[in-house]
Amino acid sequence: MNNKRISLQQETSEHHFYAAEESIILEVLIRHCVPIKHACQNGTCGICLTPLITGEIDYGPRQPRGLSDKEQATGYFLPCIAKCKTDIRIGPPKVKVHR
Repeated sequence: MNNKRISLQQETSEHHFYAAEESIILEVLIRHCVPIKHACQNGTCGICLTPLITGEIDYGPRQPRGLSDKEQATGYFLPCIAKCKTDIRIGPPKVKVHR
């Protein structure tokens, strides 16, 4: 098992989490109390839309139906169905949960 590093880049800080290769990124973010809104958890609603700054993700056999071509072209991804292929750096989720 090869753990991958997820770096969450905030405006004034950066947080690092580690995920097993088979881990869904959304689950890792939730486990580390990152405020990210989510609903379908199957890639269709697009609510968990998050910017991928560097690195590679893998959707496996699943399709990110909630991700438009424009969003994908500008570097967004859906962490609800994505796994890390490499270490990644992400920006704050587009929609945050208000606490």
